[in-house]
Amino acid sequence: MKTIVKYIRTHLKEDYNTSTYLIFILFLSVFISINHATDLAVNFLSNTINTPLLVVSYFLFFGFAYYATIAIIVFTKSDYSFIKSRGFWFTSIFAILLVSLRLGFLEHYKWIYENTAPEKAFFYIKIATRAMRTLIFSFGILFFYYFFEKYNTNFYGFSTKKLSWKPYFLLLLFVIPVIIIASFQPSFLSQYPSIGYTGNTINKMNALAIYEAVYLLDFISIEWFFRGFLVLSMIKILGSKSILPMVALYVFFHIGKPTGEIIGSIFGGYLLGIISLHSKSIIGGIIIHIGVAFLMDFMAIIQKLDIYYR
Repeated sequence: MKTIVKYIRTHLKEDYNTSTYLIFILFLSVFISINHATDLAVNFLSNTINTPLLVVSYFLFFGFAYYATIAIIVFTKSDYSFIKSRGFWFTSIFAILLVSLRLGFLEHYKWIYENTAPEKAFFYIKIATRAMRTLIFSFGILFFYYFFEKYNTNFYGFSTKKLSWKPYFLLLLFVIPVIIIASFQPSFLSQYPSIGYTGNTINKMNALAIYEAVYLLDFISIEWFFRGFLVLSMIKILGSKSILPMVALYVFFHIGKPTGEIIGSIFGGYLLGIISLHSKSIIGGIIIHIGVAFLMDFMAIIQKLDIYYR
């Protein structure tokens, strides 16, 4: 834990600015509050859900999150230097396009509905969607690395040098009580377990085993993108300033989840971003992210044991 505390202290010394952080928190708070009351973001995106414009809608949505935070940093810290960098614009636009494709590409839905039994289509879509999203993030990052950034020797955080495992498992222990309490909330149980109800035509234990493997693998790609690519590819341009824009994008990425989880993504994204920035590794973040995801599903399954596994 001393290592993580040291990372936080070092980062705050380098990055903290009262005006920046206050306006940033206000920005996210207003957005989360409005979305909680009106479902504004979901309604905005749903208008194009069955059209090719869905990717464009996501691009505008995520671009707003990222560049609004950049604007806050620019005006509160009076730092305009990185705005002139072509690398900043190229990398950030590529990243926003990649996350937009991840959520906006739904072409496999129609194929599955047309080529599988209706009672099994929901399960196949869940599996295919998770697999497709993992591939989009993974191949997108690999594409960028191969053509533009081969000098990134730690491969956006896949490094175990000087990695101490203990702090991350201790953090998981601290999170367990929070997850247990959350598991009794209706909003939590409406979202988890993330596999949903697979019906009676598929063996539930087999479905769970297959889905959880794909589901948890997806979290590796999520961590690789947010804490690896968005932070470690931007160090040379933004330095410590790369964390807050990533956090904003990560929060918007959670829209549609329970409000408590969206709020939690602020703190989780910030902490994991700091760890990645200063350790140059995403391995710890992967441990925490996969651990939290598994525990959330596990607690929901226990709560719904009579429905899913009777």
